[in-house]
Amino acid sequence: MHTPAIARLALGAALTIAVGAAPPPPDWPGFRGPGMDGLAIGARLPENWSKTTNVKWAIDVPGRGWSSPIVAGNTVFVTSAISSRPFKQPTPGIYGNDFIAEMRAQGLSSAEVNKRLRARDNEVPEESDEIRYMVYAFDATTGKLRWEREAHKGLPFGGRHRKNTYASETPFTDGERVYVSFGLNIGIFAYSMDGDLVWKRTWPPQPIYLDFGTGTSPVVHDGRVYLLQDSEKECHLTALDAKTGADVWRVARPDKGWQRTSAWSTPFIWKNSQRTEIVTTGHGFIMSYGLDGTELWRLGKTFMPLMSPLAVGDVLYAGTGAQEGDAARPFFAIKAGATGDITLAPDTTSNAFVLWSHPRASGYTPSALVHQGRVYLVHDTGIMVVVAADTGREIYKARVGGIGHTFSASPIATGDRIYFSDEEGVTIVVAAGDEYREIAQNDLGEMTLASPAVSGNALFLRTEQKLYRIQQ
Repeated sequence: MHTPAIARLALGAALTIAVGAAPPPPDWPGFRGPGMDGLAIGARLPENWSKTTNVKWAIDVPGRGWSSPIVAGNTVFVTSAISSRPFKQPTPGIYGNDFIAEMRAQGLSSAEVNKRLRARDNEVPEESDEIRYMVYAFDATTGKLRWEREAHKGLPFGGRHRKNTYASETPFTDGERVYVSFGLNIGIFAYSMDGDLVWKRTWPPQPIYLDFGTGTSPVVHDGRVYLLQDSEKECHLTALDAKTGADVWRVARPDKGWQRTSAWSTPFIWKNSQRTEIVTTGHGFIMSYGLDGTELWRLGKTFMPLMSPLAVGDVLYAGTGAQEGDAARPFFAIKAGATGDITLAPDTTSNAFVLWSHPRASGYTPSALVHQGRVYLVHDTGIMVVVAADTGREIYKARVGGIGHTFSASPIATGDRIYFSDEEGVTIVVAAGDEYREIAQNDLGEMTLASPAVSGNALFLRTEQKLYRIQQ
């Protein structure tokens, strides 16, 4: 065999080794899974469970955090915040305007109303001790701790709503590193799969609206980490090199005329037939960018930016909600290829790029789910609107689980079943279809605001103190 042939064989062997060494795609790499849409179609998940039935393991997670679990290989990752001083405790449900109305009826000044409201609902830095911002890696088969790391320790730079935590951002993994954000006021940390710190980035602290705290999670695509950094002072979309953490680009997000500019929505990577886009939701607008940071299109007249977008092929589904009522809950289906300002004209529901819209359908905190041609939109109050994905026609409304259930977690779907985890630890299993048909209610008896994760036929649920592997 002559030398060039040997060289070709050696090169082929090297390529085979290199390809073989590449990690497999993570089962549930970040917020809402591999498609960022809550879908785990091939999984065979149980319909019934309890604290003991169909539970492979349940482990305590120290501290408090509403980051959702992610899964890569045989490892489950979550984050948490630990303090020697007890955190101000959350309660389920909407923190509505009734308390404000009561105080105003008493003749209290606006300053006094705001003071009492903050005292009830917020934990300000002066009430906090040092926070340990933690990363945990658990064995997915046994639940045993693989490793833990303290990413940062110090007093918080801003407050939080008591229904939020100092560790609400869901990590992301590309199978090579785990990218952990604790919000723009702490920073982002990249770890190897074995827990070695590879790089970290921090930025000057920024004020968040009413000291509600942060919540937008990182997204990784094609060697870049994307971060939405909207505050009351500065607003940016940032792209970092995934290997080094160095800036690829950082673009300012101009004020769109809203009094508030903070956002808690996670960016969405939309790969359609025409291009790949980074879709973001801010106060008053939904905006899309190209991979070079150039603005592609924007859509105005939106409201509180909590829920995250998703897509099915060449149609993007996005919206914003409101805390109470139906007046400010617009939801949109947007065609691929949009350019410029695609805001709807008054008294219209569609245009050249907006396929359809519904003025009163969006949830507030939970993101939408698109499954089998239907869009499922559940509000924090438990009212769900189901519309046709192609036309926006309303199919039915229902109260998920009946009276008394409230929601923050985003739903997931597998096969012909949809899973809604409520704020008190009850997961309601519903049949996909044109009418509401409840299959089961499964109670873990502890507050749950984190969205579920799926790996194989296992469901991972995080409650206030525990992480569960649910499987038949």
